[in-house]
Amino acid sequence: METTIIVVWSLALVVALVLTLVILKLVFLIVQTERDILRLAHITLRAARGIESNTALISKLETTKGVAGRILGAAAAIEGGTSSVEKKLRAVWQALA
Repeated sequence: METTIIVVWSLALVVALVLTLVILKLVFLIVQTERDILRLAHITLRAARGIESNTALISKLETTKGVAGRILGAAAAIEGGTSSVEKKLRAVWQALA
């Protein structure tokens, strides 16, 4: 009877040791994966900060649109003035010719 108890106890210890080694390997893999996630999170954070700095001025486009409209109006006025100057220069050219 004692021998049976010792054999069962020994087998239980061996099974517990094997399970402990399997769990230890899984814990090692989890820690390694967490380190990879942390490393990639740092890379992603740098990229996100770059995107933020590159897109920070998008909110000011409404102001730019208003200024561009005024520039377009001024360009149209200049075009009208140059057209008038062109007509006068042609008239002078024809008068001299």
